[in-house]
Amino acid sequence: TLKKRFVHQEMRSQGIEESKLQLLTDVSGAFQPGVLTALVGVSGAGKTTLMDVLAGRKTGGYIEGSVYISGYPKRQDTFARVSGYCEQNDIHSPYVTVYESLVYSAWLRLSSDVKSDTRK
Repeated sequence: TLKKRFVHQEMRSQGIEESKLQLLTDVSGAFQPGVLTALVGVSGAGKTTLMDVLAGRKTGGYIEGSVYISGYPKRQDTFARVSGYCEQNDIHSPYVTVYESLVYSAWLRLSSDVKSDTRK
């Protein structure tokens, strides 16, 4: 595609010969159970890319490396049940709790065959 071709030309003009662009490297972190955590950083730092990889939302490109949750290799089905992720472009009301926002997001995003108790 035109966009892909332009990116490759731009990379070559900057002296980068590889056909893959590495977006994240040596990323580590810790999240405490039951604690709301904000991921902050400058624009372009890779916050959304990191969260998309963790949430299993990245469908294109290459994902290499390992992700561990509590010392165990991440299993997407398990991780999806125990975590919630509100994107930066979601609209958040000041009149509802964080829990209510996450439940609302789950109702909108999850398949209709997911039971109500599971969504909560």
